[in-house]
Amino acid sequence: MLAFASLVSCKNETKDNTSTSDSNTETTKIVGLSFSDDNVSKQFQHYIHVKTALVNSNAEEAQSGAKMLMENTDDAALKGLLSKISETGDIEAQRTVFSNVTEKMTAIVGASISSGEVYQQFCPMAFNNQGGYWLSTEEEIRNPYFGDKMLKCGKVTETIK
Repeated sequence: MLAFASLVSCKNETKDNTSTSDSNTETTKIVGLSFSDDNVSKQFQHYIHVKTALVNSNAEEAQSGAKMLMENTDDAALKGLLSKISETGDIEAQRTVFSNVTEKMTAIVGASISSGEVYQQFCPMAFNNQGGYWLSTEEEIRNPYFGDKMLKCGKVTETIK
């Protein structure tokens, strides 16, 4: 079941020293979330690893998370996308491909979630105002497309239950 949430506006923001200091914050909140397929649970954990790395503008961690996710999926198209992330140290290129990874993961998560909530979030300013989606285990916005440049730019568009 999907639910609609309220809109949040975007503006240039300055970095909050506490907002990205703990890259494991979101990963620890996955505990209340479960999927009907254990492999999807692993995939989602690695997806969150990549997302958190992008929020923190850490290209090396994004590469690492992409490699782990690649090892846990049989989806050839998803593997191809993850390969692009794992093979480049260019954070902006990684962010662009991450948008496509999110499309694939949204379908996978939506088909397999059995308890808990995953928030689909959207930044209207990503990709030259074309916008970009991502998934999160928490309602609070942590934008992977801009990192600390516009950390809180975005809104929750759906709650996947």
